[in-house]
Amino acid sequence: MMWSLFLILLYSWLFRCVNPEVPQVIDYLNGFHLDCYECHSNRPGCGKKLNWLLMRWKRCDMPGGAKCVKIIERTPDGETNYIRGCLREIEATRPEMPTVRENGCWTATDNYVGLGYNIYIPTTETIYCFCNERDG
Repeated sequence: MMWSLFLILLYSWLFRCVNPEVPQVIDYLNGFHLDCYECHSNRPGCGKKLNWLLMRWKRCDMPGGAKCVKIIERTPDGETNYIRGCLREIEATRPEMPTVRENGCWTATDNYVGLGYNIYIPTTETIYCFCNERDG
């Protein structure tokens, strides 16, 4: 009984100290797959900065390779919306997505604008950021 309590406390302590972007032992046990956050910026914790404690992972499977997508769009009233999810679900509702889907950020006209955390070229167009090398 004491050992099980000790293990539960140890696991909860380790869970708080773990960075979600670093592969964990549980990844090796479950097999590798890509997990993406699925949220909209109208939810707390899903804005420019993502609060990974408030967001849930969603397993993304797709023939030919899964990708996570972050969409940054500006509304006419000046508000910026962030949408995150799996490529498979997002491309079904957004036919205007870029044809170039390499890691990085692109406009719908296939212009490269930067990485997901650093936009190098300012633009007023909607930005699509793709990622497939780590969860997120």
